[in-house]
Amino acid sequence: SMVPSSTSGPSVSISPSCGGSLMMIKIQYDRYPDETSYELEKIASEDGQETEVASHSGSVGDENREETICLDDGLYSFSFYDSYCDGFRGEYSLTLVTGEIIIMRDDGVSLYGE
Repeated sequence: SMVPSSTSGPSVSISPSCGGSLMMIKIQYDRYPDETSYELEKIASEDGQETEVASHSGSVGDENREETICLDDGLYSFSFYDSYCDGFRGEYSLTLVTGEIIIMRDDGVSLYGE
């Protein structure tokens, strides 16, 4: 069953009324942005059920993407997909607006099945 949420989805404008933490997802695509997608989910601690907070799929011609999301306290899962399964050669990072880097991945390493 869908859990009702107070927001209608990721907002493009940064709202100063964010009661939690603002997090920015930044992606610098490789040459195949249409193979790249991500999903951010909040995990409910009681039953382990996941609720999608944000997701995006790249399109041909995309070079960069930035998305700012307001996160409540809690446990989150971030999944990054390469549909062709040959590895993502771009860069991405999750950064709290305070400047703290949560996850950063540069193109120095080729990771499979992230």
